[in-house]
Amino acid sequence: MKQFTLLSVVLVPMLVSAMTITEAVQKAVETHPQIEMKKEDKNTQSKLLTRAKAGYLPSVDLSYSVGPEATKTVNNDGIREHLTRQDASAVLTQSLFAGFETELGVKQQKALILSASDGVKESANELALSTVTYYLDVLKNYELYQISKENVDVHKKYLSQIEEKVNAGVGRSSDYKQTLARYENALSIQYLAEQNYINSISSFERILPGAVTAADLEKPSVGEIPANDIESLVNIAMQNNPTIHVSQADIQAANAALKRSNAPYYPKADIKLEAYWNKNVHGIATDAPTTSTVEEDSGYNALLVLSYNIFNGFADKANIEANRHRLLNKNSTLADAKRYIKAHTEIAYKTFELTKKQLVHLDNTVEASAQTVADYQKENELGRRSIIDLLNIELEFNNARNRKTTAEYERLLAYYQILAYTGKILDEMSVVVE
Repeated sequence: MKQFTLLSVVLVPMLVSAMTITEAVQKAVETHPQIEMKKEDKNTQSKLLTRAKAGYLPSVDLSYSVGPEATKTVNNDGIREHLTRQDASAVLTQSLFAGFETELGVKQQKALILSASDGVKESANELALSTVTYYLDVLKNYELYQISKENVDVHKKYLSQIEEKVNAGVGRSSDYKQTLARYENALSIQYLAEQNYINSISSFERILPGAVTAADLEKPSVGEIPANDIESLVNIAMQNNPTIHVSQADIQAANAALKRSNAPYYPKADIKLEAYWNKNVHGIATDAPTTSTVEEDSGYNALLVLSYNIFNGFADKANIEANRHRLLNKNSTLADAKRYIKAHTEIAYKTFELTKKQLVHLDNTVEASAQTVADYQKENELGRRSIIDLLNIELEFNNARNRKTTAEYERLLAYYQILAYTGKILDEMSVVVE
């Protein structure tokens, strides 16, 4: 009872402080620069919408210029005049028609905003899967490392036993050498497992900086998947995957850009309101005696301005062709994304289902191997089994444990992959993307 109480005191703080996989994903989404980059891109596109809508509003220009002017014209009887010229004007221009440039520009920008918004979700979705992958790698490699350490301890124990027998003259030197070779191999496997574990920690810290070990993480369990057949899962992925949403929004933007590039082929119509004030222009002094009644040259006008560009060096045609190719590119990107997501959804589902079946047999294998190890140990004590026999069954038991651990984590990863490819991982984990 005292031992149980002591064990509880030691384990409870560890369980309380352990980071769940959901907490890891939430923290990654909140702090990773990749998400911040996507958010800033969204903010940029939102601001550019104001620029696109500017075409609906009038443009107001104020101008004032002053400086010396030397002029000889018929207005001043051919006498060169040196005056200080001043010009001022206020012009308001309102576009009435510009070949649907503004309307399509706004439509294009709204599509880009939608793409950027979906880009945030896409990045969060991918980051969630990356976080899960590295999180599970830490736990898996730690378990494999522990198995390798236990395997070394077993080899070390048997090596000591056979060494005693050889020294006592009742053991064979070849058995000792073979056991030593296996012990050395077990050590090399342990170091490799340790290296994999350390590397997985470094990979996890790229997502979530800060010292972490397997003891800081809590092993998750497999939950429910969105559907129980491949066809349904693929359909859900085609509807919900944020990467597909990004590509669809990009196609909308490319379509609008293609239509917008036809604007230069239309005439333009603007209303132009102008007020102006001039002094000492064209060599005529406004304060000269002959023009003393006229203090300044001023006026205003209201004009309907029509303009039509008939040739622009093939630039407009090239722009249309370029936008047409961009649209084709975006369509191909969507097709490629659908193929990728479909294939990986199918792979994840097959892995999820087959590892479930595999684990049933691996559980039986581990259990049977453990019982066989116990039986071999008893038979060894009775002189019916050699240490080499024990090492052989221990190797089988060790390999079964490794395969079981690997299969467990492959199934866990496949579960989260299914959630990610179907666009459900953030919702299922209740992760908030602000």
